[in-house]
Amino acid sequence: MSKSCMIFQWDHIEMNFRTYDNITGQSIVGCKSVVIENEVFVIVAQLFGGSHIYKFDDDQSRFNKFQDIEVSKISKPNDIEAFQIGSDWFFVIADSSKAGLSTLYKWNDNGFYSYQSLHEWYRDTDVEFLDLDGKAHLILASRSQVPVIYQWSRSNQKFILQGEIPNMEDVVVVKHFRIKEELYLAMTRYIGDSKVLRWGTKQFAEIQALPSRGSMILQPFSFKERYYLALGSDYTFSQIYLWDEDNKIFDRFKEVYIQAPRSFTVVSTDRRDFIFSSSFKGNTQIFEHIIIDLSL
Repeated sequence: MSKSCMIFQWDHIEMNFRTYDNITGQSIVGCKSVVIENEVFVIVAQLFGGSHIYKFDDDQSRFNKFQDIEVSKISKPNDIEAFQIGSDWFFVIADSSKAGLSTLYKWNDNGFYSYQSLHEWYRDTDVEFLDLDGKAHLILASRSQVPVIYQWSRSNQKFILQGEIPNMEDVVVVKHFRIKEELYLAMTRYIGDSKVLRWGTKQFAEIQALPSRGSMILQPFSFKERYYLALGSDYTFSQIYLWDEDNKIFDRFKEVYIQAPRSFTVVSTDRRDFIFSSSFKGNTQIFEHIIIDLSL
C-alpha cells in the first residue's frame, strides 16, 4: 500500500496551513526532518522498497530524492531518531527484523553514510536519544532482550555499550521526559506492565508499573506545569494518568476510547491546548485540555 509523508506550508496571509508537497512510499514507518547548513532533508523509513532521504530543491520548490539508504543494512526499519552531537549530524534507524542491523548514519557534507553498527539480530523496536549527566546517550529497545544503553565516547567518536535496563523485556517504545529537572523514562510494553523509571545514581530505577493491554504507546506530555502520561490500548479504553507531586507517581485521571492509538501529540495556541491522538484503525481524535475552577 502506498502512503505519503505530507508536507504543509504555513500561509501568514491566509493564516492557514495548505498542502505543499508529499513524499509517496510503501508502508512508511517514520519521517524525520533535519536542517543542515540551511538545507532541509527528510529521512523516510519504509518497510518495502528501501528507505530514502529527500532534499528540498529551492528551484523546483519541492522535495526530491537525494539519497538511498542501503537495503543490505536496513531491512525492516521500525523507528528513526535524528540528533546533533557538537557540530555533527546523525540519525539512527532501529531495525526490527531477525537479521536486522540497527545502524548509525553521519552527515559528511555530501550525504549521510553508515557510521556505526549498533545492534545485530536483536529485532530492535525503538531508539531514543537523550542527555544523561551532560553526555549523549542512546537507548535501544528490543523484542528479544532488555533495553540497552549506549554512551557517546568523545575519544573514540563512537557510541559505546554502557549497560542495560534490567527486568524490561519486550519493550516496544521508549520516551524520556523531565519533571522539575528529574529525568524519567516511559517504557511501553504490549503485554504486561508498562513502566516509569527515574534516573538516579548512575542508573534507572523503576518507580511505577502501569498495567498494559495491547499498548503501543506510553506518551508523556504536559500543559501548564501539569504532567500526564497517555497509555494507549488496542483492546480497551486508553488511560490518561496525572502526576501526583506529593507522592511522586502518576494517578489514573481519565479513560478515553481510541481505536488502536499510536501517538499523542500536543498542540498549543495562545489560549487553548489540544492533544491529537492518531489511530491505526480509526480516525485521529482531538481532545482539548481544560482546567475547571471548582471553587466558584
